[in-house]
Amino acid sequence: MTALNRFLALAAAAAAGLAMATAAHAQGTDWPSRPIRIIVPAPAGGPFDRTIRPLAQHMARTLKQSVVVDNRPSAGNIVGTQAGATAAPDGYTITMTGMLNTIAQGMYDNVPFDIVKDFEHIGAIGEGAQWLVVRSDAGIGSFQDLLQQARKEPGRINYASSGAGSTGHLVMEQLQRAAGVQLTHVPYKGGAPALQDVLAGVVSVIVIPQNAALPSVQSGKLKVLAVSSAQRSPAAAEVPTFAELGYEQLTVSSWVGLSAPKGTPAPVVRRIHEALAAALKDGPLLRQLEAEGMTALPSSPEHYAQMVRSDAERWGQLVRSLKLKAN
Repeated sequence: MTALNRFLALAAAAAAGLAMATAAHAQGTDWPSRPIRIIVPAPAGGPFDRTIRPLAQHMARTLKQSVVVDNRPSAGNIVGTQAGATAAPDGYTITMTGMLNTIAQGMYDNVPFDIVKDFEHIGAIGEGAQWLVVRSDAGIGSFQDLLQQARKEPGRINYASSGAGSTGHLVMEQLQRAAGVQLTHVPYKGGAPALQDVLAGVVSVIVIPQNAALPSVQSGKLKVLAVSSAQRSPAAAEVPTFAELGYEQLTVSSWVGLSAPKGTPAPVVRRIHEALAAALKDGPLLRQLEAEGMTALPSSPEHYAQMVRSDAERWGQLVRSLKLKAN
């Protein structure tokens, strides 16, 4: 290649780079010029939906553009999340992602997207603890009592879950490994029937989100043995965390956040993150999160991406070791 040809090639490359940078800058400054869609891979009216709608309203005020919620429920949140992953990377389609995605990545064969690599992760919305609870008259007075009984009669104590691979199931599997005990798993098709059988005395133990447990705890029907959050819950301040009991590896939070398709321009991601951060300072939204058993979890895009990556590794390893498959 002659010196002239090298010069022309370098000039062309520089021009192309400048054009791409200019386009990205223009998109960042002009965006948004039309309504934005948030895909929620969960049913309308559920806890995630009740959280995302006030969030969308606040973001709409910040961005001065409509933000609409598009519910696309499915097993493992796969259908809705795939729609988000394959949408145009222009900032007009964002997706509510969460810990369930990181579990589903290992549970299902041929998931058509990679929750770690196929998104520009924007930021977390909130997180909620899991509570280990028993029926109050089950004869289990404390966490140590549960372990003592389980060691004395391996497999005798049953625990319920909303299904194989659910958060409650995986937490209990981790507990058995960490404590060296054996309990019998009784999977149900959903959290409501699982909790109902615990309340009826059919099954002794269950791990469920705080908001699902709290009414029965307050009525005296259920007793909390431990919570999975890093700090004690204000709703049950007398109950120790798993970490306080010597099982730090059971510190688990069920979290959700927002993600955009891979390739969404950085200025647009930054604008969405700024709108999300502003919403997480809003009093009514914080109270709605609290009502759903969650606390706000402001985070940078980099921190949220790391959360997704680390939980995908954590749950993927556990799911593979248990040979769990949803299909």
